[in-house]
Amino acid sequence: MQTFLVVVHDFTDDEALGRRLSTRPTHLAEATRRRAGGQLVSGGAILDADGKMIGSALVVNAESRDRVMELLRTDPYSTQRAWDLSTAQIYAYREAEF
Repeated sequence: MQTFLVVVHDFTDDEALGRRLSTRPTHLAEATRRRAGGQLVSGGAILDADGKMIGSALVVNAESRDRVMELLRTDPYSTQRAWDLSTAQIYAYREAEF
């Protein structure tokens, strides 16, 4: 199992924020399930200068980058077209120990 840092931006059309907000409860329920299963370590919204949600940053445990993409593709934010998966950046990640 590897850990990955993921950054994915939302679509930028006029309806994108509305899709994100209407999908948010379903997305958070899925995130809670994935966290309980050990796949999701942490996550949250990326905000613009005005505090508007414009994407997400996630720390994910998975077997491979392909598996991370599969997790992203099946997330409600993807299936409901909030996330623009063409912007997804996936990095191998190691958390610092303090």
